[in-house]
Formats: sequence, structure tokens, C-alpha cells
Amino acid sequence: MSKTVKTFSATGISIKSLIIIAVIGIGYQIYISEFVNEEETSFADFTYGISSLAVGITGLFVAKRYKGSPVFGKTYLALAIGFIILFVGDSVYNYYLYVLDEDPYPSIADVFFIGFYFFTGYHLVKNIKYFKKDLGIGSKVGVPILAGIMVLIFAMFTIETLEDDPIVFFMGLLYVVASAAMLSLAILGLTVFRHSVLGIAWTMLVIGLLLYSFADAWYYYLEELEVFSITHPVNTMWLLSNIFMVYALYKHKKTI
Repeated sequence: MSKTVKTFSATGISIKSLIIIAVIGIGYQIYISEFVNEEETSFADFTYGISSLAVGITGLFVAKRYKGSPVFGKTYLALAIGFIILFVGDSVYNYYLYVLDEDPYPSIADVFFIGFYFFTGYHLVKNIKYFKKDLGIGSKVGVPILAGIMVLIFAMFTIETLEDDPIVFFMGLLYVVASAAMLSLAILGLTVFRHSVLGIAWTMLVIGLLLYSFADAWYYYLEELEVFSITHPVNTMWLLSNIFMVYALYKHKKTI
């Protein structure tokens, strides 16, 4: 009975751990809503970068365990690098914002943010192809259609900002295209990885990527409309997605 309560799969993913993650999310949202002053620098300004670095470091440990593997060693190294350069990008972003007192968007930080999508995209594509070499027509058509719908919705609701600042509009559009592609791949991965040997560990990692890419698309919509703030729930979603991925990678490392 106790075993049933504590776990829901052979990989040992505990309900207790999921409850802890949920409590962290709720607690963090209360913290940024009630105690963070948007006019002052706070811990909330750095949680995005720190939690991304935690994913990257954990990913390196998994990649090390897969050393010698023709597929997984490279894909987990790519995932780790992606989140490490995300941390670098966030550090550069904060440098512009808090040290130089300049608008960090767009800036050199965007080079790192865009690079993140290439590395995580590589991770998803290579692993999806490994576990499901022959994708059905539904998957091949569904992924670009879903991504296209997300991009179209973004363009429709933000097109009025094009005349104000074309560079910012097209940068936002570029990010939404990347986020939409990753979200679509994550959904596809979710259907593929749940049948793999590592089942739940894979699924939780992809759920984390799915939440992250959704939060990214949401953020760029908010940014384009100039309504984003450090107290917005999208920040909590980023944190939760990274916690999900750290936990999934930890369980993955213990399983292999």
C-alpha cells in the first residue's frame, strides 16, 4: 500500500516529489506577487538563469553516463549546452539591464537565447528519430501545422506593434517560431518517449521542455505588448519547467 502511495511507476517517480514541486511553484508565485518590488533588483531577477544552469549541469552528468553512446551521449550533451548558454544569455541580459542600465532587448544576449533552441531542438529531433524511425503522416503534418498556428496567433495579436518598432516585432516573431517548433516537437516527443524503456523519466523531461517552450511563447507575446513584469506567472512557469527537468534528469541518471 505504501509503495503505491509513494510511486506511480517502476522508475520511482514519487507523488511526494511532485507535491513538493507544486508547493515550490505556488510559494514562488506568492513570493514574486507579494514581496518583489519591480523597481528593485531581487532574487527573482536571477532565478531564471540559475535554474537553467541547474538543468545544464544535471544534463552534463547524464551525458557523462552515456559516454560512448552514438546517440544519447551527444543528445544529452547538446541539451546541457543549450541550458548552459541560456544561463550565459540571461547573465548578459542582466548585465545590460542592471550594470549598463540599457535596454537588453534586443542585444547580444539574444545570440545565446536563439542558440538554446538549436541545441534543444537537436536533442528532441535525434531522440524522436531514434525511438520512432518512421513517423506517421499525422506526426509529419501535425508538427508544422501546430507551430504555424501558434506563429499566426502571435502575428495576428501583435501586428499593430510592427510600425512602432519593426526590429522588436520580427525578433519576437523569430522567438515565437523557435518556441512553437520546440513546443510541437515536445508534444510529439511526449507521445513517443512514453513507450520507451525509461518511460516516466523521459516523459517528465519532455513535459518540462513543453512547459518551457509554452512559457517562452507566452513571454514574447507579453513582451511585444509591453505587459511583461517580473511578477507575472510566466516566470513561475519557467522555474517549474526547469525544476521538472532537473528532477527528470536526476531520475534518468539513477536509472541508466
